[in-house]
Amino acid sequence: MRLRPPSQPLARMICVPYAGAGANAFRYWAELLPAWLEPWAVRLPARETRLAEPPTSRVEQIAAAIAAELRDLVVLPYCLYGHSMGALVCFELARELRRQGVAQPVHLFVSGRRAPQLPDDLPGICHLPRDAFIAAVRALNGIPEGVLAEPGLMEFIEPALRADFAVCEEYRFQPQPPLAYGISAFGGDADPTTSAGQLAAWREQCAAEFVVRSYPGDHFFVHAEHARILAAICSDLRNVCPSIGGR
Repeated sequence: MRLRPPSQPLARMICVPYAGAGANAFRYWAELLPAWLEPWAVRLPARETRLAEPPTSRVEQIAAAIAAELRDLVVLPYCLYGHSMGALVCFELARELRRQGVAQPVHLFVSGRRAPQLPDDLPGICHLPRDAFIAAVRALNGIPEGVLAEPGLMEFIEPALRADFAVCEEYRFQPQPPLAYGISAFGGDADPTTSAGQLAAWREQCAAEFVVRSYPGDHFFVHAEHARILAAICSDLRNVCPSIGGR
């Protein structure tokens, strides 16, 4: 999904949402990005206009499906961005694109997610009974309270939300060579799911420049800090992509 009308961009950013979210999670980003960077958001099954489709709980399947849709977009330099579950999907998407021999991203941006080689020591919630599952999601502050309090809405989003948590909880890292390009990792200084050390461990997954930045906030620090994060993304892209230059 393109997040603003077509223009003449110099680069593209492919954004993958966090658990339970859709492409609209990035709708306000377009207003803050420069004209040279065209934002696209991935719309996963079982949400928004794909509500009738069954959710997918395997990250490899999600990555393969996204890779199949990207071939027409990667004619320009591009980067990947994902938060939380989205960061894990972007990482496996990057490795899938490499496996297929598709044009590679110039950079990977990840936030709110421990490095993929680290074991997930958080309590699993994807198979909990409904009330316990909703309580666990509420504790992460990831779904608006109005949605959680409305049974009708929860019936619609619960299957996708459970599948998204399964993506993370049932993931098993498979060692492969580091990515040839750099990674920038963002974290919240009060995020209960990801420590500074777990975020810094992303360094092992790239053979180029690695940058880690910390912002005030919990797991969803990206909402309050999105303007600073987008500025950092643009700065890092200028550094790694000569065609952008001083734009």
